[in-house]
Amino acid sequence: MKLSGIWELKKIALRNLARHRVKTVLTSAAIMVSVAVYIFLNSFLGGMAIESRRNIVNYETGAAKLQTKLYFEKKDEMPSYENFTGWEIYHNVLKNEGYCSAPRYTFSGTLSSAAGSAPVMFFAVDPASEAEVFRYVPYVDFGRYVQNGKFEIALGTVAAEKLKVGIPTRPFRLELDELIASVTRNQSEDDFVRSLYDVASAKKGGLFSSKEKTVAGNERMILKKNASRSDLDRYWNMLAASGRNDVRINAVIDIKAAPETIRPDKWEGELFPALRSEDQPLVRAAYEYDDLMDAYLLIEEDEQRLAHVLDAMVRAGYSGAVSHVNQSIDAVVAGVINSPDPLPNGNTAYIPLDILQDEAGMMLEGAVTELIIREKNVPDSRLPGKSESADVITAALNRGLAAQGRSLPDDLAVHFWLEYMKDYLGYEALQTGAPQIFASLLLILAFLGISNTILLAILERTREIGMMRALGMTDNQMITVYMLEAGFLGFIGAVLGIILGCVINYPVVTYGFDFSDMADTLSGGIGFRTTGSFRSIWNVPVIIGSGIAATLLASFMAYFPTRKAVKMPITDSLRFE
Repeated sequence: MKLSGIWELKKIALRNLARHRVKTVLTSAAIMVSVAVYIFLNSFLGGMAIESRRNIVNYETGAAKLQTKLYFEKKDEMPSYENFTGWEIYHNVLKNEGYCSAPRYTFSGTLSSAAGSAPVMFFAVDPASEAEVFRYVPYVDFGRYVQNGKFEIALGTVAAEKLKVGIPTRPFRLELDELIASVTRNQSEDDFVRSLYDVASAKKGGLFSSKEKTVAGNERMILKKNASRSDLDRYWNMLAASGRNDVRINAVIDIKAAPETIRPDKWEGELFPALRSEDQPLVRAAYEYDDLMDAYLLIEEDEQRLAHVLDAMVRAGYSGAVSHVNQSIDAVVAGVINSPDPLPNGNTAYIPLDILQDEAGMMLEGAVTELIIREKNVPDSRLPGKSESADVITAALNRGLAAQGRSLPDDLAVHFWLEYMKDYLGYEALQTGAPQIFASLLLILAFLGISNTILLAILERTREIGMMRALGMTDNQMITVYMLEAGFLGFIGAVLGIILGCVINYPVVTYGFDFSDMADTLSGGIGFRTTGSFRSIWNVPVIIGSGIAATLLASFMAYFPTRKAVKMPITDSLRFE
């Protein structure tokens, strides 16, 4: 028998599948499950990654930042002394060029309340600009956002719980009794506060809920989810009147200035070895050694050259170039933030920028550490593209400044949001890559099963193979038949897997996945930048590619066992039992 057409080989392969239905079904099912799991995991993690990136842009970084170059170099240290003034000029230029921007002065400190203290990252902001650029501002669970001219802060939920300020959402009964005794003035107010709480159920609320051991008489209470806004505002005002929301900010003001004198041991042991080679002549020319004082004295008077000297010292990390002044500021918590992004909800506080300008604040005198930029009216779902890149925004700034006869100072630069998130993106790749590797292993195991199935089929059909070869089928045709058979198995499993994967993924794409229980259990820390819910995505290239890969890989897995079988002499094949 001589076969010349590929169609005849296909018919033989399909006939073999029909003859061995149980093996066909089981092998196809294994491929189907593997492909479906891979598609779902890829879409699920892809959706979480995209949602995280959107949250980072909309709630944390904006599309780009205008900062000093030295601040960017040391951004992990948050060097608040690396600031700049005149941000209003750049803000107005960007506005005319189609961008909105928000000034910020970022610093760290300690926030203290009557119940304790906690380290907090502070953002001094202009409330109106902040609301235009960022999306966390409306997410104030209790109270309100900060207002200009008032010594007040908006605090993340994590910090609020640590400091026991604002409305407690899950207090113990005895804790609530103590709170009521300190804030209510009569029985009516006492009954009002108690009416806002229920006893928390001891039953687990979900897969990620934690079960607490409670003592009788000191059960966990929970704030009612259906409490009206007016009731919550009344409750908030009662707490504020009692002084529960009063806090104190303890921070350090970092002031950058070239030191008037430098001791020889500091000059030779700390400063000069750390300077870049190109900066050493500049610093050396700015100081002169005095034998009488046994110290290097500052002699440079030109302000521009002195600024370059100071930048060189700061870049080298010389401690003498920055002085530190402790400052305490009394404030009131105006509201508690609970947004879809973990950063504003954490150990984070927002305070009006205008109250920090003089000695009563941080002595900023108009300085900010960054100007955060976004394109006007951009949809929240869109990640920054070319129009919001650092180069395009820099060009817009230069164009607008040139029209006013100005130029962008050399020490300022615009940086794209991805430049600030390199560490997170590496972590994101790890988080999304590991499960996909697991899914890929499932696929490989399924294809090993195909190889095993084909090998058993060959052993069972050894005499049949010998007979077909005796009738004229070539070795290559024999290999082609079994590769087609395995390919059909892979194709059937891949098609069913794509259908199953899409069916499983559809509700997560349409309705989203709520993992707030897990986020609450882990205090919002799940690795990704999202705290409540997100939607999966349709990754069409992966869906189609996984089907093609499953089909081709299944076919390839049949090659080696079939090649080995056809090497057996025909006479031995016909006698095989």
